[in-house]
Amino acid sequence: MVKNDMRFVPCLISIILTMAAAASLRAQVSPHVSPAQAAAMQVVQPLADLSSPLTVTAGFDPPAARVGQTVFYRVALDGPGGDIKWPGVISAPPQLKFGSMSQDQLVHGFSNKILLLDSYLYEVRATAAGHFVVPGFNVILDGKPVQIPAATLDVDKSIPGPAPRKLVLEVSATNVFLGQPLRASVILPASPENQIEALREVQFGGNGFSSDLTTMKQAVEPIGLNGRTNEAFIYEITLTPIEAGPIALSAQAFAAGRDFFGPITASGPVVISGGPPRYVLLTSDPVQVNVRPLPAGQPADFNGSIGTFNLSPPQLSTNRIQTGQPVRLTVAVHNGSPLNRLVPPAPPTVNDWEIIPDNPPDFSFTLIPLTDAVRQTPAIPFSCFDPASGSYVDLTIPSLPVTVTSQGLPTEMSTVDAGAASGAPLRLGDLSPSPGKSVASIVPPQLRAGFICFQLVPLLAIFGLWRWDRHRRFLEAHPDIVRRREARRLLRREKRRLRDAAGRGDAAAIVRHAANAMQIASAPRYAAHPQALVCSDVLEHLDDADRTGAAGETVRKIFAAADTRFASAPQMQTNWPALQPDVNAVLLKLEEHL
Repeated sequence: MVKNDMRFVPCLISIILTMAAAASLRAQVSPHVSPAQAAAMQVVQPLADLSSPLTVTAGFDPPAARVGQTVFYRVALDGPGGDIKWPGVISAPPQLKFGSMSQDQLVHGFSNKILLLDSYLYEVRATAAGHFVVPGFNVILDGKPVQIPAATLDVDKSIPGPAPRKLVLEVSATNVFLGQPLRASVILPASPENQIEALREVQFGGNGFSSDLTTMKQAVEPIGLNGRTNEAFIYEITLTPIEAGPIALSAQAFAAGRDFFGPITASGPVVISGGPPRYVLLTSDPVQVNVRPLPAGQPADFNGSIGTFNLSPPQLSTNRIQTGQPVRLTVAVHNGSPLNRLVPPAPPTVNDWEIIPDNPPDFSFTLIPLTDAVRQTPAIPFSCFDPASGSYVDLTIPSLPVTVTSQGLPTEMSTVDAGAASGAPLRLGDLSPSPGKSVASIVPPQLRAGFICFQLVPLLAIFGLWRWDRHRRFLEAHPDIVRRREARRLLRREKRRLRDAAGRGDAAAIVRHAANAMQIASAPRYAAHPQALVCSDVLEHLDDADRTGAAGETVRKIFAAADTRFASAPQMQTNWPALQPDVNAVLLKLEEHL
């Protein structure tokens, strides 16, 4: 039985995964991280709270409404979090018409612990007056049922109920071109008591837009809504349409009380509520945005820049240069559109100039003349799309006159070998007594196709160790398989020796090897050493009919002859070579049980 210990395999796997994670972290961390920033990244982060009880709430916002008014049915699960299986349809009175559902998660801290808030929001419209109850129901959280409490809504025909809290979504344009950036503002008006709340986890519904978080701004400013001016929290960001067609753009976010984050500008007197924040999921009405595709006939030098841009005349750092001397070409951009959609043009390929673009978003180039025959810089083709006119605009950077000289540069080279003057052939000096190492290719190993296969070798080795350990543990749990396997191997050896003895006509060897083979074939049943078995043990391995028949008689003859060394009287002589077919039949029956 295998006795090797494989407890080192999990440790080996853990070490390899830790080294891979450390290498990935080193690759992602900027090399410009300061010591203070590196120390801040090592601060112990809050732990996930797995012991706090789950808090489940359900209710209508507002709890009273008039007929036809839209309210919100809100369910929140605040606690350790987990995988939630939400029902597709909620049982409710037929007078309550459930509309679209919004869902979001928020990770928030409480007492240095991390909790997860799952919030579900339904638009509901009542078609009749009365007192309505949405009964409680169960959801599945990590495989366990969780009870959602019942919620009530009072609907009256005449008394108008308070309006539910909603976000206001405003966009800078509703008719744009594909790829044209627009500004979106998510507004949360202050409460009647002029209290301001922050917004967390702002998301935009409606596929077809990408957001640029680098353009995000937060402010508290007075705005005009419904004929009156109120303070409001404003979250502003740039969106870029990536699909053409009519798109219903909406926004959702958590009202987070005093849980502000990031830089915020504020103007005017406002009130910030105290106490722990209460997170409430809010949504906005959709805004219809029509996204038009770009017109056909794009110029070859159009690189996706969209906006209203004007380029000032290009400027050179100097117009008198030597061959090989770099000169800087800069162009100022005057824009009526955000610069995030301005992509600098790709430099053209010309024979007499080397053009190196500067790092974006700089609109400048480094030019290097390669000959003194040039008289002007190369033109750099560039086009953009102007959404105001709906056409492509040519903004090619024109050529500028320059004077390129070769003065001061060496024009004659001294001879390498003095023997060249006499017509002797030039040769390299004795740099090395023998040729260096040759290679088939100068491509680095990490760029070759076989490098990926080499990276898989540790993974395959770990997989092989895991398979070997799994087989070893299986054999430890089933030792009978090992005994039977060993018995089959030894039985083949004894049968081979038995055939050799029969060929020689050696009666003593035939008896000895036949008895050994029968003992080996019967040993796995008793989990004993083969030499410890006797004739009765072998007979027990046969069927009742074989035990009393010719097979049993053959076993008795073999063991009786094998025990002659212990008998005092001489034994009956038997033609043992002629008995070999009967012995083979008995061994075949015993081998069937292995």
